[in-house]
Amino acid sequence: MFKTVRYAALAAAAFLTATGAQAQGRVTIGTNPQGSLYYTVGGGIAAALQEALQRQVTVQPYAGSTVYLPLVAAGEVTVGINSSLDTGAVSRGDYEGTEPQPDLRMLARLWPLRVALVTRANDGMTEVADLEGKRVVTEFAALKSVSIVNQTILRAGGLEVDDVEGVTVSSLAPGMDALTEGNLDATGIAVGIPLTAQAHASIPGGIRYLDITGENATTEYVNSIYPGTYMLEIQPTERMPEVTEPFTTIGYDVFMTVSADLPDEQVTEILTALYEAFPQLREDYPPIRGGSRDDFAKPTNTVPFHPAAKAFFEEKGMWTEANEERDMAVAE
Repeated sequence: MFKTVRYAALAAAAFLTATGAQAQGRVTIGTNPQGSLYYTVGGGIAAALQEALQRQVTVQPYAGSTVYLPLVAAGEVTVGINSSLDTGAVSRGDYEGTEPQPDLRMLARLWPLRVALVTRANDGMTEVADLEGKRVVTEFAALKSVSIVNQTILRAGGLEVDDVEGVTVSSLAPGMDALTEGNLDATGIAVGIPLTAQAHASIPGGIRYLDITGENATTEYVNSIYPGTYMLEIQPTERMPEVTEPFTTIGYDVFMTVSADLPDEQVTEILTALYEAFPQLREDYPPIRGGSRDDFAKPTNTVPFHPAAKAFFEEKGMWTEANEERDMAVAE
């Protein structure tokens, strides 16, 4: 379980719902559902911002990023915690049934997100290739990017989507529930979040993240299928007892996203508070320790940074020529 130290007293107040981003000066943070990593970390960020800004900061969970990113673009939610994959796709209108949201802007890169296919350990599967013919979540109705990542993991592991019995669920929690209940054989999940700890404790024998192996298990291959993804190796750690041996899976970056219309002053206030709080947040939430405030401006963004964020990073000496080139490229 994650431990909050500095923000524990504020977290309960931060986990309130709100109806609008600007009402009574409130700041709202859009996240994935309760139990997800975005929601958990969003609570810590909300508490830190509330302490620094001396105004109400609330977390508003939704079924998935594709639901609340348009609200962020419209200014109805102040900030969103989103993957670079979802932000870019929603901005362009790539997902079926979605309209382009060109007013999305990046505030800061937070951490690299590690995603894997997970099974019941007692089922005896260790590699993605072992899923041939098995019941596997290939579609999340509210998480389009994770759907594509799941399919990319299968292909990187040497399978095609048609090689498994594809299952559709609404979001991460229903997938983990179905795995726990034995109604499917594998689902996609962010490594080390509360949902995995709960499943590991509930399933006899615990859970196992499947290793991506074979000739397609390279960053070049997965990035060619889904730009912005990369391969990484995860090592055992006391914080994740379900990881008993190293395994390779897919990663991509998580950002805080805002509207292009969010006033510069508010962007600067939020970003300043986040910058000051981030070292403690990293201590309190182990899964985000791969992030650093020195990487807030890392040029892996899929939409331009907000102009006030750019000015903040320039003042900190963090804005580089690579940032300028990236911003110009994603603005086209």
